[in-house]
Amino acid sequence: MLSNIEIGAFLNFYNRSGYVLDFSTASFDSFTMQSIGVPLCQHYQMSKGKSLMAYCDDADYEDVFKLLADLLEYYELNCMELYGEDKYKPQYERCRKIMDRELGSAIKIDTPAIACVNRDYIKDIAARANRDVDNGEFDSAITKSRTLLEEVFCHAIEKKGEEPSDKGDIGKLYNQVKTLYNMHQSKDVDRRINSLLSGLEKILTAIKEMRNEASDSHGVGNRRIALEEHHARLFVNSAMTMADFILSVQKKSEDKR
Repeated sequence: MLSNIEIGAFLNFYNRSGYVLDFSTASFDSFTMQSIGVPLCQHYQMSKGKSLMAYCDDADYEDVFKLLADLLEYYELNCMELYGEDKYKPQYERCRKIMDRELGSAIKIDTPAIACVNRDYIKDIAARANRDVDNGEFDSAITKSRTLLEEVFCHAIEKKGEEPSDKGDIGKLYNQVKTLYNMHQSKDVDRRINSLLSGLEKILTAIKEMRNEASDSHGVGNRRIALEEHHARLFVNSAMTMADFILSVQKKSEDKR
C-alpha cells in the first residue's frame, strides 16, 4: 500500500506548477473521467494540479491508486520523450519503482479501466454515483450523472461522423442526437411510445436544470436547492436510464448498416 509520502512523490512528479503533465483542462477532465469516473477540474473548480491533490485527499485508496497508475502509464506513452523531460528522470524512476512494487504485490484494483462508452461504462459510472448517494455526497452524484449523459450523447454523435455541437450543454447535445437518429415524435409511432419519448425529454430538462442549481461544479448560489437522498437517487437512476436508451438507439442504428 502506498504511504502518504509516496503518494506525495507521485503528485510532485505529475504537478507542473499547477498543470498536470501536458494536459489541457478539457483533456485532463476527459482522462480522469475515463480513469476514475470523475472529471476533476469540473468537479473541484480548481486548477488541474490542485484538483488532483484534492481528489487524492478525498477519494478511496483504490481509486487514488488507479488514477496514479493510469497517469504514470500516460506519461510513459506520451511525455517521456518530450524535450526537457530529462530533468524529471530521477522522479520518474522513483515513481516507477514504487508502482512496480505495488503491482507486484497483486493489489486488487476494483475500478477497471473503461476503454469506450458502452453498457458496462454506464453501469460503472451509475454505481459510482449511487455510492456517492450512499455516502451523502449528493453534489458529486449529480456531477457524475450529468457527465455520463454528456459522454453518451457525444459518443452517439461521433458515431455518426459528426462533431458535438456544444459539449457544455446537454440540451443542445440531445437535440443533435435526436436529429441524427431521427428520434422525433411521429404520428406513425404508437402514441404510448411518443409519450415515453416526451417523458424522457422532460427528465432531461429537469436533470439539466437541477444540475445547474444543485451540483458541485457550479458552486453555491442563491438558487441552490436542498436535495434529499431519494431525490438524488432518482436523479442518478433517471440519468442512467436515459444514457442506456440513447446507447441502445445508437447500437440499433449501427447494426442496420
